[in-house]
Amino acid sequence: MERKHYIDWLRVLAVLLLFPFHTLRVFNADDPWYVKADHLSMAVSAVLGFISVWHMPLLFVLAGASTYFALGKRSSRRYVGERLTRLGVPFLFGLLVLIPPQTWYGGRFNSDYAGSYWHYIVSGDFLQMNIKDGGDYYGGFGIGHLWFIMVLLFVAVVALPLLRWGRGGRSGGGRGAAFLQGFSRRLAHPAGWLLAAFLLFVGEAMPDPTGLQPFYFLVFFVLGFAVVADGAFIKSAERYRWAALSLGTALSVWWVVSGSLRESLPDPSWQRSGLVFLGMVASWLVIVGLLGLGKRYLDRTSPALAYLGEASYPVYILHQTVIVVAAFSIVALPAAEPLQWLTLLVVSVACTFALYEVVRRFAPVRFLFGMRPTKKAADRTAPARTAPDRTAPEGIATSAAPARG
Repeated sequence: MERKHYIDWLRVLAVLLLFPFHTLRVFNADDPWYVKADHLSMAVSAVLGFISVWHMPLLFVLAGASTYFALGKRSSRRYVGERLTRLGVPFLFGLLVLIPPQTWYGGRFNSDYAGSYWHYIVSGDFLQMNIKDGGDYYGGFGIGHLWFIMVLLFVAVVALPLLRWGRGGRSGGGRGAAFLQGFSRRLAHPAGWLLAAFLLFVGEAMPDPTGLQPFYFLVFFVLGFAVVADGAFIKSAERYRWAALSLGTALSVWWVVSGSLRESLPDPSWQRSGLVFLGMVASWLVIVGLLGLGKRYLDRTSPALAYLGEASYPVYILHQTVIVVAAFSIVALPAAEPLQWLTLLVVSVACTFALYEVVRRFAPVRFLFGMRPTKKAADRTAPARTAPDRTAPEGIATSAAPARG
């Protein structure tokens, strides 16, 4: 089975988009964050709202698609073991090492926390809940941008029986695979896009005591698994790429500008439900268009993809901590906000990739960041193989991807 390079590229580009996205969080209005500039912008808020319509869903779809290929070569036990290792270990490591610096700076900036970082850790202040309305942006316990890893681990394990059945597992046999392929072909037709939106609407309406929308993202994950089960979907996405992307973009813009209208409607009500359904259509159409564009223009490998594909997961884990630390000093510079943002963007990208260069060189650290062993290390420990496994794209979509916002 040929490697799907367009999935790798879309994942890499989605991860790189996190740099402008989260650096802009420092400058957007009506939304708290760990560090904020003196002057905030509603226009930046609108841009971030537009990206949020489809960015996170895209990453879950890519994760589901990669899982389809992974389960073609892995038993359920091996798959769960890999998820626990490549998702659970980095989540726990990040929770203890990478999130406290963010919440400490958030406490200093938003809550006038005066204690040193050492005191913040040894006193247990970093474990306090709800120091102030706004959550960990104001200090105390939080999971920061690692929430995605936690939710992805949840959906990957919860969906496994269904996915295994659709992949032709022992209990499903050929019936599961036949159903999955038929479902994929239905999704390929433009009328099937409304079916996908309806399923997303149902997932979004599920109870959500955590605020992380796990069932909503579970639907995206399963849809991503389904769309690559039959070639008809990707052919259709490639054929209708510009139409889907244009309509999805227009609906996404409408979703942002209609926020006040939605909030003014009773909840629940038919009117509000109809508007939310159109938001689901917007998310899915943008994803269809991006998959089509990726298949058309990005389905090829390169040295850049080889490097960035491996880097995407550790870069995701590192990037927000770097941004918060850098922003605390940069927002104090006597410069206009656009120049502050550009400086923050350049510094964050440079420092994150510099840290990644350290991470990738040491096997124990690679393990903590969910990376596979280096080829030499794997050759020393693995049994001989007759052919390489090229069914599961590397990186964040298979092992773990935007942060909250």
